[in-house]
Amino acid sequence: MNIIITGGGSGGHVMPALAIIEELRNSQNAFFKDVNILYVGSKKGIEKKIIEKKGVEFKSICTGKLRRYFSLQNVSDIFRTLFGIVQSALIINKFSPDIIFSTGGFVSVPVVIAGKIKNIPILIHEQTVDAGLANKIAGRFAQKVAITFPESGKYFQKEKIVLTGIPMRKEIFQGSKESGYKRFGFAPNIPTIFFTGGGLGCHVLNEAAMSIIPDLLKKSNIIYQTGAAMNGQDFRDMKNLRESLPDYLQKRFYLTEFINEEIAEVFALADLAVARSGAGTVNELLTMKIPAIFIPLAIATNNEQLKNALITVNLGGAEVIEEKELNSALLLDKIEDILFTEKITVMKRNLSETKFENGVDKVIGVMENILKNSIK
Repeated sequence: MNIIITGGGSGGHVMPALAIIEELRNSQNAFFKDVNILYVGSKKGIEKKIIEKKGVEFKSICTGKLRRYFSLQNVSDIFRTLFGIVQSALIINKFSPDIIFSTGGFVSVPVVIAGKIKNIPILIHEQTVDAGLANKIAGRFAQKVAITFPESGKYFQKEKIVLTGIPMRKEIFQGSKESGYKRFGFAPNIPTIFFTGGGLGCHVLNEAAMSIIPDLLKKSNIIYQTGAAMNGQDFRDMKNLRESLPDYLQKRFYLTEFINEEIAEVFALADLAVARSGAGTVNELLTMKIPAIFIPLAIATNNEQLKNALITVNLGGAEVIEEKELNSALLLDKIEDILFTEKITVMKRNLSETKFENGVDKVIGVMENILKNSIK
């Protein structure tokens, strides 16, 4: 069986795809025995680095951004998208997929359209409350649309919708505090803060955090993922900061540009997350019952990240700092107000009562049903 998987542009699109890849590779279901997977993404997107590192065959195509506003680039991007459709059709001809699974992002549109032209069954997954434009387009060509939240169902044909939740890597559930303390060398008698702006990074968060990290390290451990913000300059600046600290504070500060295999231990240790509120991050933190301070991306379409964050806020498990209000003093006050008061206990208790589950098995089930129906 051959399966094409596509989606990219951010970790929020790539991580659900990666969860499906890992489940297909390790599946005990005889239906998915001997699966061949090909990932189609963009040459410069975050997906290429992540997917190739996992040993998955990767093909890149040309793609254009889908803008909702006037720009001269829209003209050239039309032709880039059309060329991407041709490239995708050639890839499909050679690979002969039994199904295409898409997690959205601009790069997925040419693949889905080419798949429809070639009569390949298509399943897409929408991660957010407000469906992205790419998935709104792709949904017209798909047999089924798997959604994370009921609210996004309004953007798709009713008969196509399946509520699955978001696929998450099963490895994130396999960590323990003991293995985490051993991996990071942290002291177990103080709390741990996890900072992340996602794989692409969040410069405004990195900038605000720089000056308060030394103070926070006096009474907490820190795991910090800078992402690729400012083409890696934020990571280099943060590394210089870490090296300037006394040895005992350096030992409390784990710094990385990208978190990979250590993710399970990160979630096992984290008492509080300070993060962007992409759908993947929000869902992972909800599922792992980790309280958060969210800094939604200000330019996100239709305030998408704020709406994602409010899901946890309304459950009593998170607070929000608007990007325009973010500064070092406010961030420090907010962290201390939560982490070193009874608030953290209340937030953890609130999250412990929620029922957010891994959607990977349900998505695989939908895929199996589509394939079985296509065989008939």
